[in-house]
Amino acid sequence: MLEHNEQQASIEKIHADISRIYAEQRKFNAEVHKITREIFWYPVGIAIGFFTAVGTVMALAHKLLT
Repeated sequence: MLEHNEQQASIEKIHADISRIYAEQRKFNAEVHKITREIFWYPVGIAIGFFTAVGTVMALAHKLLT
């Protein structure tokens, strides 16, 4: 009976460790997804800002020169 209880406790500990590892994996995957989005959207935002600035300067230059 004592061995059975020890085995059961050991199995429960293993299940708890597996659950903890799965939770850590989900956390890491969420972090990777966040970093992937940032790597994509930051350059897009910079490019949009650059084209907006260039367009504004060109529109002002066109207004002033004509």
